[in-house]
Amino acid sequence: MLGYVNTYHTKCKFTVDVHQSTMFSNRITSVNPSGVREIFELVGGDAINLGLGEPDFEPPKVAKEALKSALDMGMNKYGPTIGLRPLRESVASYLGRYCEGIISSNVVITSGATEALLVISQSLYNPGDEVLIPEPGFVLYHPHAVLAGAKPITYGLSEESGFEPDIDEIQEKITGKTKAIVVNSPSNPTGGVISRETFNALAEIASDNGIYIISDEVYDNYIYEGEHFSFCEHLDNAIVVNSFSKSMATTGWRIGYLVTNDEAVKQISKMHYYTIACPPTPIQYAVNIAMPHMMEFLEEIVPVFDSRRKKMVSMLNEIPGFKCDLPKGSIFAFPSYDMDIPSMELAKAIASQGVITSPGIAFGTRGEGHLRFSYAASEEDIEKGLMIVKDVVETLC
Repeated sequence: MLGYVNTYHTKCKFTVDVHQSTMFSNRITSVNPSGVREIFELVGGDAINLGLGEPDFEPPKVAKEALKSALDMGMNKYGPTIGLRPLRESVASYLGRYCEGIISSNVVITSGATEALLVISQSLYNPGDEVLIPEPGFVLYHPHAVLAGAKPITYGLSEESGFEPDIDEIQEKITGKTKAIVVNSPSNPTGGVISRETFNALAEIASDNGIYIISDEVYDNYIYEGEHFSFCEHLDNAIVVNSFSKSMATTGWRIGYLVTNDEAVKQISKMHYYTIACPPTPIQYAVNIAMPHMMEFLEEIVPVFDSRRKKMVSMLNEIPGFKCDLPKGSIFAFPSYDMDIPSMELAKAIASQGVITSPGIAFGTRGEGHLRFSYAASEEDIEKGLMIVKDVVETLC
């Protein structure tokens, strides 16, 4: 008979020793937690959050009602690995605004853009491959390359160039080991938007060198100046990632998609299956019902973000030593500052006074000397939060 342990009056304590720490893979111990999350953990729930990239709107009513209906209709079973065909058809139709010829077989529905980017990296990169990633750049690109055994090679986005990729630098960094160039426009964290000239140059580099463009276009509908150019135009050697998190304010629903050529869909779908089996059925149903109303929803909320963008940048430029140009897209401002203090320490000092920001170093070495602010917050919170930031900076100065 197995021994019985009475745990009613026993408190279990677990410790981690050196042996246990070596039990984990080199792949996972080689990456660090996101520096953005470190700040969140320092403050309470009543802090003013100017750090999170999450629209402060509810999803369209039609989407919420459709989700309730899906549950009541029994749409709670497994679905196709690449997603429900009606939703894939709707996505293909939506992308017709950028280019012709996309059909449902080019679309894979994913659990958000995060899962899409992960399965792409696992499907495309081999150990020893090199992947060009933007810096400052979104926190996923570097660790996804490392987790696949590839080597991330950064290319710079500078304030002076409006945070557009430097084509000459990218060309210089292309080698025989280069597998892909990661592009993000509109950019998180900078708010930069690539021009048609830069877009064409990137497409030409990829074609000439037989490499892929991995294009993160999650903020394609958040353009205030200029125009969005989608690499859907070049699916022979491009994979486009997008999400409904920003376009429908459904961040917690974890639903997005990738678009690419038939062979890439075939290969990526295998990793997609072994990652999640299939995307959530009721949520797919709800999003598909809501898609005809998505642009109407965006027409209501994007002008609100535009107003907040202008207010935030105006107030940031009133803070001693801060400099911030109007971002052309996304929901972020990325000011530089001239204080002799690391961005993580500055973000912590601000957090200690109840305001969450994101340290520039979380987005790569070239993000140092910057903070990321999100204007996905009410104008009242923006005004109150930035006044606290100003007080902190003036005190430190």
